Amino acid sequence: MTKPQVQLSRGEHIVAVVPEYAAGPGWANSPLWVYIDNQGKLRTECIQPQQQSLEQRLLFALGAQISRQLIASVEVRRKEQGNG
Repeated sequence: MTKPQVQLSRGEHIVAVVPEYAAGPGWANSPLWVYIDNQGKLRTECIQPQQQSLEQRLLFALGAQISRQLIASVEVRRKEQGNG
């Protein structure tokens, strides 16, 4: 059996796994963010590239593209600064 990537307590379940390309001056990373629900409380785990399975690495680019498109599709209204 392979080493578990995340540990779930009783009553917890994974609700989403989101790939994210992240980079800055001199660094880059491609973590998988795992969102876990525990009876209405949300927590997050991170799977670093060196911990990702072959299947996760193969699906990463497609998942990241879908995630970006879903984010872009969300209509947002921002509150003006100072208006509470």
